[in-house]
Amino acid sequence: MFSLRDFSKVPHLSQKISVIVLNSTLRCSTSSRSLQYLSYDRDPAPEFFNGKIQKLLKSLTRLDLDKVYRRRTVSRNAVEYKFMTTEQVQQEIENSLRKARKLLQMPPVVQMRDPEYRVLSKDEGLANYTDSDIIFTDISHGLSDFERKIVIRKVDGTLETAPQDVRKRLNQIYFPTEGRKIRTPKMFEPEYLKRCLEEQKYEFILDRLTVQYEPYEKEFHDISSQVYLHVNESKEFHQLRSTRHFGPMAFFLAWHRITDNLLFDTIKRDFLLNGVEIIELQCLLNNVQLPAEALFEQLRRLSGQNERKLTHLSVEGGSNEQSLKRQIESKLGKSEEDLEVDSVCLEILKEFVKSHSQKKAQLELALQTHEEAIREKKRILNGLKTAHGIN
Repeated sequence: MFSLRDFSKVPHLSQKISVIVLNSTLRCSTSSRSLQYLSYDRDPAPEFFNGKIQKLLKSLTRLDLDKVYRRRTVSRNAVEYKFMTTEQVQQEIENSLRKARKLLQMPPVVQMRDPEYRVLSKDEGLANYTDSDIIFTDISHGLSDFERKIVIRKVDGTLETAPQDVRKRLNQIYFPTEGRKIRTPKMFEPEYLKRCLEEQKYEFILDRLTVQYEPYEKEFHDISSQVYLHVNESKEFHQLRSTRHFGPMAFFLAWHRITDNLLFDTIKRDFLLNGVEIIELQCLLNNVQLPAEALFEQLRRLSGQNERKLTHLSVEGGSNEQSLKRQIESKLGKSEEDLEVDSVCLEILKEFVKSHSQKKAQLELALQTHEEAIREKKRILNGLKTAHGIN
């Protein structure tokens, strides 16, 4: 029982994004610092947890062990050396991959909700029994914070359910979550949050946000939206790539159809297959037909062939000709199959940009540059193969 008195947080483009009108009621203007938060017009959870969507988001995140296991500023960050056999090294690599995938587990994207407010009863006989409100909390184990029953007996005798801020404080007192504060941390106040965004501390903000708030809370939605929009405006997508927050950000941008900057970033970094996955993600989330579906089928066949060839080479070892071919491709940075996949990806991207992009000029120029680069790489690869007598 508590009294309320006991409770007192490729090329650089312009850095500005023009106003994008999503629909008659949903607008985002990045030219103004007073951002209107984009919200989900329906429950996003069924789409987010869909197996196909999850596969796309994980692929877009791009597992990078160097980034996942990078050095951080912590109290103890020592290096440990071990003598191992080849089998033990392989086992450690597999364990590291499993741990990295676990570290990249994405925070869920769910609909915003608040506990239902209800007046349970009014008893005038209890009016003015005390000079402050009294809170009653069910402290049974095994209940989620959202399900736990917490009610308030008001001074006038009214019994009602507790608002969200009171529930959060009581849950943290009885069942504390490590790292979570009872009061809102200063960094989430507008003045300090703005400073963190300007310093591009995106991962730090989102990591702290997932500890302080639950994914269904309004504050979680509002602050994460601000971060995603600021990343989209600054085009600093690489700061969140290969972190657990890249998937939800891509989901957010694709849901609201503001993926042009992200597409440009994937083209600039030569992640063309990721660019196609962004297109597929946006079409799936908005129930839009895929552009150039025949090309998508061709891309799936090519990707499947590449996987089978890699498996075959890893088992058989390959002939001397295949070994020489791989050496040539490693110097070039792309295999013949990779260049073929990139060519199909370029056609899909061009079709999408022509019909759905808000920034056609910039994206078409980037695609044209990339197309010329692919042609040149193909010419060099064929020349080297001919020079070495490789079919």
